[in-house]
Amino acid sequence: MRRVDPITIEVVRNALVATADEMKINLARTAYSTIIYEVLDFSVGIFDPAANIIAQASGLPIFLGNLSAAIEDGIKVIGRDCFKPGDVIITNDPYTTGTHLCDMTIYSPIFFNREIVGFAATRAHWIDVGGKGPGGWFTDSTEIYQEGIRFRSVKLYKEGEPNEDVLRIIHHNIRFPESSLGDMRAQVAACRTGERRFVSIIQKYGKETVFNCIKEIFDHDERLTRAEVDKIPDGIYEANSFMDDDGIEIGKPVPIKAKVKIEGSDMTMDLSESSKQVKGSPNCGLAAGISACRVAFKCITTPELPVNQGSFKPLEVILPSGTVFSAVEPAPCSTYGLPLMTLIDTVFKALAPAIPGKIPAAHYGDVCATFIYGVDPKSNRPYLHVEPEGGGWGARPTEDGENVLIAIADGDTYNVPVEAVEIRYPLMIERYELYRDSGGPGKYRGGLGHIRTYKILGHEAGITITYERSKCPPWGLFGGKPGAVNKVLVQQEEDGPEIVLNKATNFRLKPGARLICLTGGGGGYGYPLERDPEIVRLDVIRGYVSFRSAKEDYGVVLNPKTLEIDWKATKELRHRMKTE
Repeated sequence: MRRVDPITIEVVRNALVATADEMKINLARTAYSTIIYEVLDFSVGIFDPAANIIAQASGLPIFLGNLSAAIEDGIKVIGRDCFKPGDVIITNDPYTTGTHLCDMTIYSPIFFNREIVGFAATRAHWIDVGGKGPGGWFTDSTEIYQEGIRFRSVKLYKEGEPNEDVLRIIHHNIRFPESSLGDMRAQVAACRTGERRFVSIIQKYGKETVFNCIKEIFDHDERLTRAEVDKIPDGIYEANSFMDDDGIEIGKPVPIKAKVKIEGSDMTMDLSESSKQVKGSPNCGLAAGISACRVAFKCITTPELPVNQGSFKPLEVILPSGTVFSAVEPAPCSTYGLPLMTLIDTVFKALAPAIPGKIPAAHYGDVCATFIYGVDPKSNRPYLHVEPEGGGWGARPTEDGENVLIAIADGDTYNVPVEAVEIRYPLMIERYELYRDSGGPGKYRGGLGHIRTYKILGHEAGITITYERSKCPPWGLFGGKPGAVNKVLVQQEEDGPEIVLNKATNFRLKPGARLICLTGGGGGYGYPLERDPEIVRLDVIRGYVSFRSAKEDYGVVLNPKTLEIDWKATKELRHRMKTE
């Protein structure tokens, strides 16, 4: 291979990243659904002819590893020689792409001089794909066939012409065809953008130069990543955690175990002792299990570098078939993301003794998916509101955790603004505030979750919710205490009783009912009695910490009227708490 000068390599590198970024912008600007253009629940990327990731725009971290898997399956099923210029392929098969049926992957081959030089790929969350209820997200499904329409590597466009047979199947098997087909066209447009931009780079610099640059980029990122792995002491590190249950066998925990082996500049993550695939829907395909490991690996090694295939060459994942992270047909997969959040936290927990200066405490650990649907009484049209809820992230070795961010696997997404919810749907957000005392106490406090209350206006609505980690709190590290857990309350009538409802499918809410979502906080880091009393006082002033917690968790006594610290009483209380 002829070497390329470093300046050209960097110009090409940034041109490739810019290509992915432009794909992202075009998809968000042309999508129909708030889950895409507000939440940004999608991802895009450019891949080489072997489906290795060249460049990926910032998006859902959990898609780091499984966009490639979708293309690899298309090569296997369709055949490389059967791809034609203008073709577009659609797939959402969980057992090959890793995720659930709502995550629709649409990609296209990129041709230059009649030769495939790569692929432009998108994945976006469709608000509905049919199935037993609105939204494609269920707590009570027991097989994949209940969860919606399923495509495995099917040509959506053939040589530039839409495949009307496939479009007709989609139209008549989903509840909101106008929105989803609009999102589909936005994905196709993003693929076309990727095709044009990648070809223009090849035309400008020449095919040989571009692919020599890509090879150098892969090698460079691999070297930098190996250098970071090499800093971790050799050894085997293990950690355990669990999910509440699978939604079917209520109260039966789903165990998760991560074993991480460091040997020189190589890292192996072994998940073989985690739970077998479960009866309920929190299963995922192999590609998603690998992707979660890649998210943890990227965070630990080179989080500041753009993503490409070289980033993951030092990582091996051991994941036998048939686990909750590598489910096989016909396992249901609609809530596939639930175990992935906890898995990433568990990998961090395993490595905390080896690299304590880089590992945070656990975060709230769930996407806290909220689905509200019904018929709008003003327009008499059905609606479906879908959004994740943010929560607290774990405290870090040198600072507090962040408040109300989306969970790590979906980390570059957002919730829907209050104004957008109230304009588009017959709902009112009555309350939206930080959840006081939800952050785990520590020398550095865990981030806070939120309290968000939806009121149903003038109609009966259905809700589907999955709030995990109510029994496995976000743990603290090195003396830090756990954060609060995720919880959902339902109040059917004004001043009526509040019932706890963490997991439910198509639960009915009366007109005027309230859905109260409390997301957990992050774990604390370090002993709470080592926290600066002045910072505790500021936490109380800001509403992050209560008077009770300031005294009982941090040993700080405040004057309730002046909010000044009683230094003598604080010193005596902390001394007593340390000796008890």
